[in-house]
Amino acid sequence: MKKILYKIINDLGYRIENKKKIVNAEIKGLKKFDVKDNFDIIFKARKHIEELEEKFKNISIVNYNKGFLVGFLNLKIYVESAEEFFILKEVFVENDYNFICNDKSVIIDIGTNIGIASLFFSNLPHVEKIYCFEPIEETYNQAIDNFGLNKLISKVESIQNIGLGDKTRQEFFLFNKNSKGNTGIRGELSPSYSNTNTAIKVPVQINSASEELVRIMDENPSRKIVIKMDCEGAEYEIFENLKNSQLLHKIDVFMLEWHDKGAEKIEEILKNNNFEYFSKSLSPISGLIYAYKK
Repeated sequence: MKKILYKIINDLGYRIENKKKIVNAEIKGLKKFDVKDNFDIIFKARKHIEELEEKFKNISIVNYNKGFLVGFLNLKIYVESAEEFFILKEVFVENDYNFICNDKSVIIDIGTNIGIASLFFSNLPHVEKIYCFEPIEETYNQAIDNFGLNKLISKVESIQNIGLGDKTRQEFFLFNKNSKGNTGIRGELSPSYSNTNTAIKVPVQINSASEELVRIMDENPSRKIVIKMDCEGAEYEIFENLKNSQLLHKIDVFMLEWHDKGAEKIEEILKNNNFEYFSKSLSPISGLIYAYKK
């Protein structure tokens, strides 16, 4: 009777799966890695790890400090959460920042997080230097660790424990170590912080974007200036600041993620300052813009 029932269900286009069997198979697949502590984290991140493993056959994952050391290509990257495995997949599998250029370029990484994108940029032959900005102290320290683990590869010229904005000031951000990539001025507008009581408020220093960036531009007058921006809501005031300070003409490429307020305001500033761009919505509250000077 059971076989007949299964056949009818299959003929209708449905499939019965043994969930326990699937979970056991996924656990077995992860057991190849030398992980004894925090196994629940890599199990939660298993889909991202599968995609990384598909692209990088010799990937390694071992316990390190409070999390894991992930090895592939010529890199060793320290991650602590499932979210950080997701970011590894975004950057190294989906190639969110894989820009090609014939000229030597300088990257300004606004919202460095734990340094994953900057390490990706360090492997690009046309990237000469990287300048990083990360306002959360704990996240900044993890980025420092990652750059130290890859000192022979890293092209990071400097990293500052500050955020960028329209004006210099102090702020308090909601912070949870499992959601570092969603930490910023948007606060509870982020789904990661809208329904949580585990977040704490941490002080951050915000400096004027134009005052910080003009120094980098002056140090690199003959290089293309490429800005990667993923700063959880601060992108709108940064663009206003760059527009009002008339620095946009010194920038060649933007790769940015917007949050909550839509793309229109940023697109208008780009159009009015001689940029062309590709704009994509990821969800009703986020999207990507890749812009280049005409």
